[in-house]
Amino acid sequence: MIFQGIDFHNVDSLVRQSQGYAMQRVPDSVRLQLNENARDEVSFNSTGVELRFKIKSEKAVLSLKAEPGSEAMTAFICYGSFQGGWQNSSKAIGVQETRISIPRPGDPEILQKLTGDCGLPFNPDVIRVVLPYGRCLFLGIEGDVEPPEQGDLPDKTYLAYGSSITHGSLALAAPCTYPFRIAQKLGCDYLNLGYAGSAYLEKEMAEYIVSRKDWDFASVEMGINMLYGNFTADQFEERVRSFVEVLSREERPVFVTSIFGFNGSREFQEKAELFRKIVKKYAGEKLIFTDGLDLLDNPAWISEDLIHPAVDGILQIADRWSDVMKKYGV
Repeated sequence: MIFQGIDFHNVDSLVRQSQGYAMQRVPDSVRLQLNENARDEVSFNSTGVELRFKIKSEKAVLSLKAEPGSEAMTAFICYGSFQGGWQNSSKAIGVQETRISIPRPGDPEILQKLTGDCGLPFNPDVIRVVLPYGRCLFLGIEGDVEPPEQGDLPDKTYLAYGSSITHGSLALAAPCTYPFRIAQKLGCDYLNLGYAGSAYLEKEMAEYIVSRKDWDFASVEMGINMLYGNFTADQFEERVRSFVEVLSREERPVFVTSIFGFNGSREFQEKAELFRKIVKKYAGEKLIFTDGLDLLDNPAWISEDLIHPAVDGILQIADRWSDVMKKYGV
């Protein structure tokens, strides 16, 4: 959506609050059908949200505010496909109003030539402020800015749905999430519909995904939230069956995976293996299925919480899954 000359990428609507604008990632018609955590909290997280604009003046000053969270809230700045230089690469977002000054690119001719020579997907005139995992509020922008045009952006878009692992937990930096990295490797744009702790495979979410016409291929990560959310195998199977039934009507490629390797207790490992078999049963024939253990099965690359991949694990998921996707010509 466009607001104040900015393209709010991966945002369906802005919700005015007393301190600023919250960024809602899915429409109310979907959000209100989801579980309580997804409905009231995670739909407003800024995961995968980018504020994109072209600067017509010498600089722009963006005002943001972070809600308190357990992880550092850092915005990462890109000039098209290029990471910002050391003065303009990342900025901490505080719980009070934070003003981020962003200048126009210093050597635009060189960046434009490199973009063409290297076949990079984003116009370097486009500023991309990549927001962090957690919730941020938009307060406003100063300067003469305009939203990017379609020709400034990649031709294809990848949509990812899944748990906090998709969402970006423990990636440490938003550009290290596996959806961001896969898009980078495949030279496309991305939409992150990760739902930390609340990816419960509601049929309404599947219907929303296939209703969107702004993606060319998608991935779905199934299982870990429902494993730790105390769903029975029968309940999980019914959710998977229904979700896959909707996705299987889709002509665009949909890649599905089951629970990645993790270091939880034996009880959870046994249940996880059952859940993996259920996902394979329904997705194995109708969609493009890759077992989660084929994407990550290295206990040294799981974080101290025993569940989430550490950065090395996340990067391996991106490497291996993007290789699978390349085989299908995406």
